Formats: sequence, C-alpha cells, structure tokens
Amino acid sequence: MGQVLLLAIILLGTGLLMLAPLLSQVATMLQKGGNEREQRMKVYAAEAAANRVIADLIRGADAVGTTYNTTQPHKAGGPYQSFTITTTYAIPTVTVNDYAPSLAISLATETQAKPATQQNYVDPGITHPLLATVPPGYGYLMRLYNVKGGTLQVNWAYAPGGKSRVGVWAGLPVDKHTDLPYPPGQVAEWPRESPILDTSKDAPDSVYNRTDAIAVDPATDGSGGVYTVVFYNKDNSATLTTAPFASSGGTSDTWIWVKAYKDYIVTASVGAISVSAYLRQVPGFTEPPAVVSQGGNNYSYTWATDNISFVTNEVYAYTWLSP
Repeated sequence: MGQVLLLAIILLGTGLLMLAPLLSQVATMLQKGGNEREQRMKVYAAEAAANRVIADLIRGADAVGTTYNTTQPHKAGGPYQSFTITTTYAIPTVTVNDYAPSLAISLATETQAKPATQQNYVDPGITHPLLATVPPGYGYLMRLYNVKGGTLQVNWAYAPGGKSRVGVWAGLPVDKHTDLPYPPGQVAEWPRESPILDTSKDAPDSVYNRTDAIAVDPATDGSGGVYTVVFYNKDNSATLTTAPFASSGGTSDTWIWVKAYKDYIVTASVGAISVSAYLRQVPGFTEPPAVVSQGGNNYSYTWATDNISFVTNEVYAYTWLSP
C-alpha cells in the first residue's frame, strides 16, 4: 500500500512539472492571440476612417482646402478680372471598435509616382432640380475645378425636342448686372463673354446638343483649371427635361468628356498601426448648392455632409497599404 501511494505521489509530481511549461505556453498563445486581435481591430478602425474620407470624396468634397486662381474670360489684349476661390474641408472624426484613428490628408507631391492621366465621361449634376428640368429662357451653370490639359466636349440630351445652347468658358463669366461671377445654378441669360465652346444660338430644334471636341490647356488659357459650363434652354414654350448621365458618349445621354481629377494621400493611424491610400477623385471638387460671398472678389464654397455637390465623383484607390 505504501509503495502504491509513493508511486502516485511521484506521478503527480511529474505531471505537475510537465503541466507548468504547458500552462505557460497556453498563456503565451492566449496573449499573442489577444494582441493579434487588438491589432486587427485597430486596422479595421483605420480602414474605416479612410473609407469615410472616400465617401466624402464621392460626394464632392475638396478634401484638402484649396485656393483656386482664375480669370474672367476675355479676348486677347482686352481687360479682365481675376478671382480667388477658397474651399474648406473639416477632417472627420471616426470611432470604430472604441478607437478614434487620426487622419492626415495631403495632395500627391510633384515628385511622387502617379497613375497615368485619363479622359473620363463625367456627370454634370443631372440630379440638381435646375438641370433636371430647364424652363424656357433659363439655363443651368456649373463649374469644374480640376481640369487638366486634354480634350473637352459636352453633350446635353433632353426631351421634348427644342432649341438649346451649350457653352463652355475658361474661367468665370461675369454677370453684367453685378460685375461678379455668376453663381452656380440657374441663370436667366447667356453670359456676355465669348465661350471657348459654343453650339450656336442658331442651332435647330433637336433632342440633343453636342459641342465640338477641343483641346484645352489650363496652363495657358488663364483658367487655372476652372471651367464654366452652361446648359441653356432657348425654346419659347417647352421646359426641357434632361436625359440621364451615361458614360457611353452617345447623343442620347448627358455628359462632359474631360480630363479632370484630384489626387490625395490619405493616412489613418491608430497608435503604431497605419493605413495609407493613394486616391484619385474624378472629376474632383464642384460647388455644393450654397455659395457664400466673402467680400470683394473672394468666394468661399462650403462643402459639408448636409451641403454636398450634385456631381457624383468616382474615386479610385491606386495604392492601399495596410499592416
């Protein structure tokens, strides 16, 4: 009996000696698993913060507040005015998994490798009520802010058939009654300055109006990349209902064919965890519906989640670096 008890004690002691390192190993594995889970939660939070910025870019935000310098369209040698337009953007606060990532947004540097430039069909904002239906004798004015050197063309499709006119200006045409740029939205007259594209006031009745395709160069035309587009209803009786946007390039769709975009570097961080993305916004910022004058010739276009552009952007992630 004593021998059996002694043997049991020896076996128990041996088991305890073997169990100690096993318990230590299990504890280490549990701690490691917990650390990995915490790291993954931080990655998810950082990615969510970057995706929140992407959502704002799609809705037309200018995610790096920018000063745009442009001019009144004018004939060579003639007098003209210069204008400064300033945009703002409040970097959002995002909380995911009880983490609040810090966000940094910057423009791509000149020396940074960039994706190839490309022409795109873009939506001029057909969901805006003043472009969705344009009454007789009125037009709809919108602007593009990040046009690059390339080809520019506009097509406006509508019903019923009627007389219309489409024009594009490099810069900001000025209202002769106020001597200030026309605000985006409805206009009751055709701007007095000569456009760089014009489908002619004498165009016959039709169900669409397409401009020629021309080469533009913001570096030489004084626009600073800012171009104004007007869709004008010359019909005396019919309200024109704008056809939907489509990237087909057909005459039965409404579109602008342009090289316009803005590139961003978005970095979201939670402690040592960081997610960085190279994003391209096409066509880039366009005004929200509200325009705030800042006195003189300075204008502030305030984008907010409840005051967004009617132009839906495409956003492409060319790089996305996560841990």
